[in-house]
Amino acid sequence: MTRSPKSKQQAILEAAKRAFLAHGYSGASMESIAEAAPVSKPTLYSHFKGKQELFSAVIAGECETLLNTLARSQAEIRNPAAALKTIAHAFVDLIYAEDALNLYRLIISEQQNFPELGTQVYRTGPEPILKQLSAYLAELSASGALTMPDVATSSRLFLSMLKGDEHLRCLLGMQSGLNEAEKEALIDAAVSLFLKGHGHDA
Repeated sequence: MTRSPKSKQQAILEAAKRAFLAHGYSGASMESIAEAAPVSKPTLYSHFKGKQELFSAVIAGECETLLNTLARSQAEIRNPAAALKTIAHAFVDLIYAEDALNLYRLIISEQQNFPELGTQVYRTGPEPILKQLSAYLAELSASGALTMPDVATSSRLFLSMLKGDEHLRCLLGMQSGLNEAEKEALIDAAVSLFLKGHGHDA
């Protein structure tokens, strides 16, 4: 049975992610990714123009669940504490996952040889997340649920609180990740501090 275009694209993305993690950005070839998918090279290039676009699509796929969570949370104005905890859970689950940590290390290691890669990845993953979070926080501010003079800064601070020292330690290999209790403690502290700092008693 012939696979649908969507299933072919998903197979390509999964093969690409495995190749990038195993061989690095420079070591993974479009030919080997096509073979692993498996699809023909013309099919691969019909979905992705080149390796940089394919790598960006892998990053976008990693962020998809978080972006969907943000989209759903925008409907929740009356209970910002619950919505922010849901967003924080999705963000923490993403950034502390083993594959995400390895992809982050890969981007940093390849930056010197492929300086344009970092910008492309940022526009594909972190930037849409930040924009969508900012849109939700702007709605909270407009509704009076939170007092937020600078939504963009507040958005960055919220995500930064969920990373910080813990994420750096994981990237450096000092710890493998966060267990569920550690995630809950981090999320509770970050959300509580964020809400209190913006005029809301959590």
